[in-house]
Amino acid sequence: MNEKIERAIKEMGFKDLTEVQKKTIPLLLQGKNVLVKAKTGSGKTAAYVIPILELGKRSLIITPTRELTRQVASHIRDIGKYMNVSVAEIYGGMPYKYQIKRAKEANIIVATPGRLIDLWSKGVVDLSTFEIVILDEADLMLEMGFIDDVKIILSHATNRKITGLFSATIPDEIREVAKEFIGDYEEIEACIGLANVEHKFIHVDDDWKSKIKALEKEKDEGVIVFVRTRSRVAKLAKIFKDAVELRGDLPQRIRNRNIDAFRRGDYSMLITTDVASRGLDIPLVEKVINFDAPSDIRTYIHRIGRTGRMGRKGIAVTFVKSDENWLEREIKKLLKGQ
Repeated sequence: MNEKIERAIKEMGFKDLTEVQKKTIPLLLQGKNVLVKAKTGSGKTAAYVIPILELGKRSLIITPTRELTRQVASHIRDIGKYMNVSVAEIYGGMPYKYQIKRAKEANIIVATPGRLIDLWSKGVVDLSTFEIVILDEADLMLEMGFIDDVKIILSHATNRKITGLFSATIPDEIREVAKEFIGDYEEIEACIGLANVEHKFIHVDDDWKSKIKALEKEKDEGVIVFVRTRSRVAKLAKIFKDAVELRGDLPQRIRNRNIDAFRRGDYSMLITTDVASRGLDIPLVEKVINFDAPSDIRTYIHRIGRTGRMGRKGIAVTFVKSDENWLEREIKKLLKGQ
């Protein structure tokens, strides 16, 4: 490993490579394409950032959310702090002028699909100049309806030598994208990582007040609370004054401000929709509370990925209504296989 990279990651407090890093980094350094199944919090960002910095090639990283874009770019700057690294963050909700300037200058671009295609269509970004292309959280891009944009990007990134596709789950549609656009690739599966999280289920009545009482008992420092809708986020944030909110209809500067405030510890709880189920790397999140039970098992996995990160212990609490017992059974069935 490059001594400048090694120095930086030691200063970040990382002593040993995680499972996904040990399996992925050597393959990318050899110039091989990879399809990687790994949970958020497993260290997968460093698994592709370290080879990108080692190889020094012009690189594109596609992410599904603004928050993840910011997180990945920050990670690149941290790992590459002793190298001459130029990174551009490209996502909606921010001024064009600055992003256009940065996109033209940077050797590494981290972008959401929509804004990237927007700048490509305007002639600002030439997709054919990238030699490494990484798709991060590919299954979420599928769920959010970005998969056609991803196909456009891959089809025009004609000079890529290395392609990496990282995903917490591998639905059939994602595997089809890999087969169509990546060609030959090595498939990697790292431990799904549920074992270091304590899972707790609390049965509640089918009313708002019952859940509020349960939350009052379970709330703690460094807690992320997931609810179903934006309006419920706003309603809950008004009740708990030690909480800050995160929802998709907030201006980006407010979203950034609230995340940073929670990360600093100014607030004990972050109340959010599933917009925060990916891309938030906040080491001090001790507990995730599913105020509203997730829609399915995949959503559950993504939510609890906010705690128990990088081998740390975490707690996941789910409030279960009478018609949601099926989800508890599915989760417990999944846990038995760990």
